[in-house]
Amino acid sequence: MAKKKSKSSPAKAKNKDVFSQTASDRPLSSSGSMHPDPRLPFRLFATDMFSISKLNIYSSPGILPFLRHVLKDTPELKTIWKSCFGKLFDIPARQAPISTKLIHSFLIRQLLCGDEHTLWSVFGGNPLRYGLQEFGTVTGLNCGTFLEGYHPDTAKSVVAGKDVVWKKLFGKKKMITIAELCQMLEKEKDMSGWKKIRIALIIIVDGVLIAHKQVARPTPRYVSMLKSLSTFFAFPWGRESFLKTISCMKPPKPSPPKINDPVAWLVHKLKQRSFRLQGFPLSLQLVAFRAIPQLLDFIPAPPDQRTLMDLQDPYLPQHGSINALDIRRVEFSSNSKE
Repeated sequence: MAKKKSKSSPAKAKNKDVFSQTASDRPLSSSGSMHPDPRLPFRLFATDMFSISKLNIYSSPGILPFLRHVLKDTPELKTIWKSCFGKLFDIPARQAPISTKLIHSFLIRQLLCGDEHTLWSVFGGNPLRYGLQEFGTVTGLNCGTFLEGYHPDTAKSVVAGKDVVWKKLFGKKKMITIAELCQMLEKEKDMSGWKKIRIALIIIVDGVLIAHKQVARPTPRYVSMLKSLSTFFAFPWGRESFLKTISCMKPPKPSPPKINDPVAWLVHKLKQRSFRLQGFPLSLQLVAFRAIPQLLDFIPAPPDQRTLMDLQDPYLPQHGSINALDIRRVEFSSNSKE
């Protein structure tokens, strides 16, 4: 969330920007003056430089109202709503359509900080934090620790088509998409409850929370975890989703010869025509709305208190998203600096 500058503000980063690091690369003072604020680290981009690349976001939050619609009045929806995934359906519907401009604005305003799992951006002269705690607050997901020995990057892989649960759900198919699973839920009226809830859960995980491909598909490892729903619900999906999300928002770890300078690598990527985001980027947008409620005034839609669970249609509200001009208008308004 938005933090006032203090001694606990992020420490100065050691990495150098590809641009010449001068005083102009520091965030401006929150007092409204044009003087750089020496209390904050350098920015990824110079203060007056804004990349205009397009974001490719693989996550599809619109899946949530679809599931609410197709599973309406079923015990499966009730089980999901009472599970660790239930708070996702409490996301304000008006805030759910993704604004790539808003998400992009916080990526390019990020400060160069050492913590690889925390994104610090500066807005209106004040730092805004996006970390595991903030992610958990806006999603309601379990962000607890993994079981000893588990890490998403090194977890044992499962072969599609050979797992028992996979066979029960998809038969002999080794390749199937999340879109096809949505069609199955919608068209197979006689589907058993055992199968229905498991397909819905894998749609949430691979279609919304841990999306990492342009054409989303079930992850065999996650499918195998559906053998026991209690075990599946107890897994820290918030941490799993957050790590996938933050991994492409920050400078990566050095990996010579491909990545010698992580900061320069990220700047180059953000300056390209498109930039890929995995995981659940909507969470950053939700954090921004909570920290800077003035942004909500510029959503091009009338006030609406409904949540995703309240929607009757199988899709998100069809209004536009906050634009770059309005984002800067809020940033330079006096209210955003208080």
